[in-house]
Amino acid sequence: MESRAPKVSAIVPVFNGESTIAAAIASVLAQHYDGEIEIVVVDDGSTDRTASVLERYAGRIRVVTQDNRGPAAARNAGVRASHGEYVAFLDADDAWMPGKVAKAVSALETDGGTAMVYTNARIVNEGGEQLSRNYTPEAQRCAPTMKEMLSGLWNILPSTAVMRRATFDKIGGFREEFATGYPQWEDSYFMLVAREQGRFLYLDEPTVLYRVTGSVAEKLERRRVWKAGAVTSEMLGADRYVRNSELMQRLVRERFGDRAVRLIGEIRHATARLLVSVGLTAMLDGDRLFARHCYWFALRYESLNAKTYVRIAWTLLPESLARLLTVAMPESVARRLRGPAYGG
Repeated sequence: MESRAPKVSAIVPVFNGESTIAAAIASVLAQHYDGEIEIVVVDDGSTDRTASVLERYAGRIRVVTQDNRGPAAARNAGVRASHGEYVAFLDADDAWMPGKVAKAVSALETDGGTAMVYTNARIVNEGGEQLSRNYTPEAQRCAPTMKEMLSGLWNILPSTAVMRRATFDKIGGFREEFATGYPQWEDSYFMLVAREQGRFLYLDEPTVLYRVTGSVAEKLERRRVWKAGAVTSEMLGADRYVRNSELMQRLVRERFGDRAVRLIGEIRHATARLLVSVGLTAMLDGDRLFARHCYWFALRYESLNAKTYVRIAWTLLPESLARLLTVAMPESVARRLRGPAYGG
């Protein structure tokens, strides 16, 4: 008697994803897989037309609705509502390629000691056009050891990951304390704990379309939204960007101790770069005070970064003098002082 392919649960968290959620769901429905794939979409408190889009798929997907609690809580809720032997994650602005599930499950079935399989991804722009580069850096196109994961930030995209439900349950799911801040960090911590449960297997081929949006206009609008939520000048350009970073550092330190010294250093470096990037976007928008706050907070994580001190000094110059000086500078130097948000 021929054995049936194991059931897979596709967990899709979405928050205000009316423009992309249909493509994500369609990519799951288009999978070339011999077994059953159940789709659980968690609407994490969307206020746009996401719910209306989901109604089109009535009978083909299960929808879980909750207040906005962030991607960690949304993924956990989706897994609780699912029944598959394997759990696969898909962010609402990404899409799976047709053979993604079959390849991942085959790899997991072949090696019973593998806790999770993940793959490379193809980067696409906001309009879905494929770009020339893939997601995984050349140096990380292999399955990491635990030591490697504690030595630096490892690029594992949740949308590429498929794991055994037993592994997810043993981990206890994603840490929901990360909530809705940006960046979340919840996936990075989850991957660390997952690696403790068993080996990872990496397939060096794109099985996911990973959507990135990087327009200056979008960064300006996002910065304005975040800034509007700050209630004191001390929090301006800081609290919303570092809260989850501080949580990530604490959890890693508590769980792994001295083994994770290098990883914590990488987390701090990434946080500093984010703050500088936000500051540069603020400079482009003419908000020098906001930029200065971001740069000062960046120094908390990289106190010896000379470029950040130069950027702080630049925010103190009269705008007329700054414009005059940029004329005499190489364009590459000027852009790193006035924006756009390049960082570094």
